[in-house]
Amino acid sequence: MVCSGPLVAAHASTRPPAADHGAEAAVTSNVGQNYPYTSESDSERIAAVASLLADRPELGDTLKTDTTPLDANDRWWVYKCPSKGCKGLLHVAGYAAERHALFTICDGTCGKTYLK
Repeated sequence: MVCSGPLVAAHASTRPPAADHGAEAAVTSNVGQNYPYTSESDSERIAAVASLLADRPELGDTLKTDTTPLDANDRWWVYKCPSKGCKGLLHVAGYAAERHALFTICDGTCGKTYLK
């Protein structure tokens, strides 16, 4: 191949070639699980956690041993439950005692607890 003009570095492409987006890549299941779904007032959060504790008394002992009290805030984040098939929401019940995280309880069918 013969060039008809001088080679100029300013015309060289420094970007990688564009990705082919024709076929969608698989997305891992944890995408978006740490993003809040909505928020609730502190009184709504307290009511939701109280209702969950009334339905599942064993959670009271878990909260006593695994959490520390929350700070005073007007609003708290609510997350979607990541359990497959569960359509519940995760309500903040305290700070995790041994980790830098929020301790949440699912109000759905799985009833699991998660750190966020």
